[in-house]
Amino acid sequence: MNTGDNKKSALVGYGFDDNLMRSVKGDEGLKDSVYNRERTQSIVDDNIEELMDVVLFLLLSTGIYRIVIGLNNGEIKTSSVFDPFNVEIHLAEDLLVPDYVFNHFGMIALDEKEALIKRYYQMLEHDRAFDYLSDEWQAAFHQRNKDMKQLTDEGELRYIVDHIPELRNLDGYYLRSAVINLFNSTISMSFNCDGTQIMSHKKFREFIEEYV
Repeated sequence: MNTGDNKKSALVGYGFDDNLMRSVKGDEGLKDSVYNRERTQSIVDDNIEELMDVVLFLLLSTGIYRIVIGLNNGEIKTSSVFDPFNVEIHLAEDLLVPDYVFNHFGMIALDEKEALIKRYYQMLEHDRAFDYLSDEWQAAFHQRNKDMKQLTDEGELRYIVDHIPELRNLDGYYLRSAVINLFNSTISMSFNCDGTQIMSHKKFREFIEEYV
């Protein structure tokens, strides 16, 4: 959003942009040597279908609203509506154990998770600390909360999770990590060429159809 005074907003920030699709270039030196580096098979690769089922379950049925999937090292970072300022780190091998998943993550339906996030932001708007923000920031914050919609489309989310394994097995280039965020319906993907693709959930299907 350009305010007309040459100020720029964050690439992903205040609003919910269904048309977001941006590429961020990485280290050119890494790109040049991409074909000379062999990929090592990880525990994620050996169990990727099962792990993606767990990822989908966490996003749809538990408090998790943001998940970072480390496909190379099996490091999974999660953020939950039940502890919103905390980031937990899990091993992929632990998430493959049903008892670990069901005992660790609080259960909540997607629509209830959406409603809870809205209540959090309404509470912030009425907290005295909100006055520390500039008038412009407060106005943008109010507008976003007013426009806040469903966290994400479940069909789009399922499509994303179903196709992450394909991006791990591209010829030459492969997915190293993915960040799925329900709050603003975005996915950020980093590849072995050190480039990053950032897009809305809605645009992900277009990306797959064009490049995969």
